[in-house]
Amino acid sequence: MATAAREGKLIARFDRVLNYDFCPWANRWVYWMKHPLVGMAVVGLTAGTCAVFVSPQAWLLAFGLLLVAVIGLAWPLISIWSVQAEVHFEKAWTEEGAELPIRVILKNRLPIPMWGLSLSSQEVDNELLVSFARVPGWKTTEYTWQFTPRLRGRFPSEPLQLETGFPFGVWAARKPADVTGEMLVLPRPVNVDAIPELDSRGGTDEVYSEHRTGDSGDVTGTRPFREGDSLRRVHWAMTARLGKLICTERQAAIHASVTCAVDLTAEHHSGQGPDSSLEWSIRVFAGICQELLEQGICVHVQIGPGQMRLQPGRAGMRTLLIALARVPRGGYGQDSRSGGRSRADIVGG
Repeated sequence: MATAAREGKLIARFDRVLNYDFCPWANRWVYWMKHPLVGMAVVGLTAGTCAVFVSPQAWLLAFGLLLVAVIGLAWPLISIWSVQAEVHFEKAWTEEGAELPIRVILKNRLPIPMWGLSLSSQEVDNELLVSFARVPGWKTTEYTWQFTPRLRGRFPSEPLQLETGFPFGVWAARKPADVTGEMLVLPRPVNVDAIPELDSRGGTDEVYSEHRTGDSGDVTGTRPFREGDSLRRVHWAMTARLGKLICTERQAAIHASVTCAVDLTAEHHSGQGPDSSLEWSIRVFAGICQELLEQGICVHVQIGPGQMRLQPGRAGMRTLLIALARVPRGGYGQDSRSGGRSRADIVGG
């Protein structure tokens, strides 16, 4: 085991040496030289020099490269100019990891078809969303594809763009797509198996839950008699009518409300994208609040500089998810922190 660990450390050090940037000041020149047009220009100049001083046949190579460069630059411009893209969302909101259909309407103003078009997003380093193999000429075409958002928040947060590098890929032309409306991606709460039993502190006014059954409050329904039920809960009229013992069910009393807070300060989290500590904190926080609301507990939520009160039920959970979806992708700044509590607490209801 010790030998394997030493070998792993040596390999890691060797890898760091091989990938170390010894000349960071030269990166802009190196990256610029990686462009295909730069290589074609160098080869074309070399071929032209050979044609002048060595053999005229080298002009074929020089003119061929020039023709490829002209077509590679002009055709993407013509394709982008002739095609207009409109994006329509079928839903106003969705959840992380859930598929939803998105419609794209492409209008081609030229009589010839266009190939190699794609729709991309600038959010994650020009992430490709969907490609269109062929757009017919002089025609309006509608496409529908299933999109799966991986990160909560407003989508698109950056403009969607139509791009193409057809036919040679030496240069890509882009222009913004027309987007109708926006879609809100809600965080997916983490399923919490159980929340520890909460102790109520203080409070004399009882609040009754509409989702949990108990021994107080209004009558919510009836059920068959169970062993251990008190005879005071027997519904005698229903018992006489059905010929078997029937008991009443009442609401459960709630003696505590819960205040939950989550730290969304950007400086306190690490990582980027869907797997960052900030996003997982939001998902776990939503799961805890969901479990409390399902128990019929009133939850006071503190999110960044704002606070809200959530009543048990789907409406309260939806309000929380919408508020969490609108949290900035990078979290709040240090000056946006609220002066309230920094941890979950239980207060009298």
